[in-house]
Amino acid sequence: MGNCRRNRADLLAGLGPEPFLVRDAVARGFTPRQMRHSALTAPYSGVRALAFGGDSLVERALQYLPRLREGERFSHATALALLGCAIYVEPDAPIDVESQPGTTPVRARGVLGHRAARESPPFLLSVPETDQLVPVSPPQTALLQGSARLPFTEVVVALDALIRETEARFDPSVAVRLEDVQALLDASSGRRGAARLRCALGLARIGAESRMETLTRLAGERVGVTGLKLQLVVVDRDGRRIGRFDLADERSRVLFEYDGEQHRTSRTQYLRDLDRLERARDAGWSVRLFHAEEVLAHPDRAGRRMLLATGRSPRPVPVQIRRLLGEWPSPLTVSALPRKSK
Repeated sequence: MGNCRRNRADLLAGLGPEPFLVRDAVARGFTPRQMRHSALTAPYSGVRALAFGGDSLVERALQYLPRLREGERFSHATALALLGCAIYVEPDAPIDVESQPGTTPVRARGVLGHRAARESPPFLLSVPETDQLVPVSPPQTALLQGSARLPFTEVVVALDALIRETEARFDPSVAVRLEDVQALLDASSGRRGAARLRCALGLARIGAESRMETLTRLAGERVGVTGLKLQLVVVDRDGRRIGRFDLADERSRVLFEYDGEQHRTSRTQYLRDLDRLERARDAGWSVRLFHAEEVLAHPDRAGRRMLLATGRSPRPVPVQIRRLLGEWPSPLTVSALPRKSK
């Protein structure tokens, strides 16, 4: 291949779009000088990449993929993010890499190395951003690992995502059953994160379709609003379907909806939702809308609005749950998932 100067198209044709090890490229005939080409980035020592897409936790993990050694896998919060859980992390959160027992944990810039307590096979995951199978901790194990380090509300967000009855982002094999998590907890008494995961399991619900739906529900839980129905299908007085609603109190006939960004960016969606809300009111339901600014910055106020709307008396919140639900998302955290392409 010689030492001739190559443009980006030449490099892409010769190396492909996936991150790669410098030593592998040199073995194929590329020169060290070509590895310093301006079209290449160096996300980790010994790694180069052409298609640097972003700096989310998921994308940074995939850039590390060529450096994974035999038996290593992504774990903890990194595994949960790769599994599609819409958790939020610190902007500079390191990626988590777990090594097998008897081996030295990874030590590298931007990487937090862990050593597994016992040997177990990895869960091979297919993710949209790469053609390679990505080794991660099994979903239930990742939940237990993440529970020891993540803020409590992020653990509930991850649980809600993994017990979802349908999974849009990844293969349905990543979904877990509540009884699977319970079985893991029964076998993990005393392990780090087990007590927190047990509390999160008591608050997890099948049916949440987004991170903000979970957080809206947890805002209610903070002040004692419990037992809301998720994704209730509402019909009109003639039995015709109106649509599904995020949260509902059937006794007081109150619907709670998280009003997301898509309702403002899509005129079609906005008009469709206006019609749906009006029809629900005509059918005898009261509707309360919540926005991210209120739920994230003033969760207790959002919870009290829910309480007032239902006319309920608040149920006492156990001290431990109230303390854990105080671990609310920081405004400084960012999504662990890649930004959606427009």
